[in-house]
Amino acid sequence: MEWTALAAAVLGAVIGVGSTLVTDRVSWRRDTRERDRGTLRTVAAQFLEALTEARDAVSDASRSEHLPVAERAQLARASTSAQGVHAKQYQLELLATPEVAESARDASYGLLLYRDAVVAGHLRDDPECTQARRAFREARQKQMTDMRSSLAPR
Repeated sequence: MEWTALAAAVLGAVIGVGSTLVTDRVSWRRDTRERDRGTLRTVAAQFLEALTEARDAVSDASRSEHLPVAERAQLARASTSAQGVHAKQYQLELLATPEVAESARDASYGLLLYRDAVVAGHLRDDPECTQARRAFREARQKQMTDMRSSLAPR
């Protein structure tokens, strides 16, 4: 009878310790997922902010009819580097799902096409500039949709 009581006590202790370890592991995984999602949310927001700021600079250059073409081109060229668009895109690509990384590349590329239309001398209402601006907007919208899906709690 002593052996039975001792075995039951040991078995109870093992079950208790095991369930505590399992609970801790589940909690740790949940906390890690939340921390990773928070990091991704921050990096995604920084990337979108950089895209928006750069787009605003390109848009301002496209509206500056009073400036010579060379000055407008200089303003537009400086937009992406001044905001660190590519660096923030690469940070996002390191953390994001392949789908989000691809839409980030597409949005950056769309911004570059818009910038290049302005660098080529087109003004905001010129068809080339309008088409590039709309394509960028669509790519950015897809980027935001993909980010929202990626960041949704699971």
